[in-house]
Amino acid sequence: MESGWLQILKASWGQLLTLSFALGVFWYLFQIELLPPSDSPWVVYGLPLAVLITGGLGLAPFIEWLAGLVKSGVEEWLKKRRRAEAIAIHTQEFVDYIPFMNDDERAIFGYLLEHQQKTFTAEMNCGTGAALLKRGFIKSQVIVGLSYDMAGFPFLVPDHIWEKLEEYRDAFPQKHTGGSLPWFKGVW
Repeated sequence: MESGWLQILKASWGQLLTLSFALGVFWYLFQIELLPPSDSPWVVYGLPLAVLITGGLGLAPFIEWLAGLVKSGVEEWLKKRRRAEAIAIHTQEFVDYIPFMNDDERAIFGYLLEHQQKTFTAEMNCGTGAALLKRGFIKSQVIVGLSYDMAGFPFLVPDHIWEKLEEYRDAFPQKHTGGSLPWFKGVW
C-alpha cells in the first residue's frame, strides 16, 4: 500500500480539525440516511475511525498550543504578583527605616519633597545618599553607553517610595538650609 496517506501528519492542527469535522458531517449524513446507505467497511468502520484519528491528531497540537498560552499567562500573572509583593516588602522596609535615617538622608528627601522633584543628579556614589542608594530607596538612572561627569550622575526616587515620602512628609525637613544641595559631599 502506498504511504501517501502519511502526508496527513504534515497538516496543521487547524487543517486536521477541519478535516475531522468534514468527515464527521459526511459520516453523520450516512447515519441519518441522507446519503445512500453503504455496506462498505471503508464507510462503516473507516469513516468513524478517520474522524477519530484526524480529530485526535488535530486536538493534540491545539491542546499543546492552548496549554502554552495558559502557561505564559499564568507565568506573567505570577511575575506581576511577585513584583507587587517585592514592592510591598520594599515599601515596608522604607517605612521601617524612616526613624533610623540620619540628618543627611532626611535632608535629601526633604529637599526633594519641598521641590516636588523625583530625580536629581549627584556624585557617582550618590554622595550623602549612598546608604539610600544601597537600600534601593534611591535608584540610579545611568544609561549604559552615555558618559557622565563625576558630579552629574542621574538618580531617582522610585514611585512606591515617593508615595510613602508624601505620606510621611512630616518626618523630613520642610525648608532646605545650607548653600549646597544635600546630596553633595562637596568633594568635587
